Amino acid sequence: MASLLLLAVTLFTVIGVALTVAALVRGRRRQARARGTTVLAVVVLYGVALAAVGLTSRERHLAYGQAKCFDDWCVTVQSIVRVPGQEGRLVTVVVTSRARRVAQRPDSPAAYLVTDSGRARIALPGLDQRLAPGQSVDLRLAVAVPASARDPQFLITEGGFPSRLVVGDENSPWHAAAAWAL
Repeated sequence: MASLLLLAVTLFTVIGVALTVAALVRGRRRQARARGTTVLAVVVLYGVALAAVGLTSRERHLAYGQAKCFDDWCVTVQSIVRVPGQEGRLVTVVVTSRARRVAQRPDSPAAYLVTDSGRARIALPGLDQRLAPGQSVDLRLAVAVPASARDPQFLITEGGFPSRLVVGDENSPWHAAAAWAL
């Protein structure tokens, strides 16, 4: 639903700008100003909604085994094991395709270690692989967690540029994320 809203606002903006330019070319300044103001108002209203939803979102902690789904694929942290005598954790991630007809790959997936000092990207080989409908794959990786880190979390995101502009999408600005505790 939110993706359709972005599409509608984008189409409205493109058509509105084209009509505004056409009115200017014809010398109809009053009409151009009215159309331009309307387009600007819609874009500002959408931006306010994007910011408001993001700023009011709450961080969620996912339980081990709880799936985090992105359209046709889901990820689950199956287990996290502390490495004795080291600062690391061994993380087992299960990636599952919920597609019904064709093999697909996720759009720009990424894994992060989240600590009180920010996000650090983690290489997770296989996270972006193409999966057949219903196929699952287990991925394992060692995550170095500094001893000084408070409340470390493991975060997986998905989505490229357009998802950053979708109201309510986890990738949108200021939106809280759902992550697993390390």
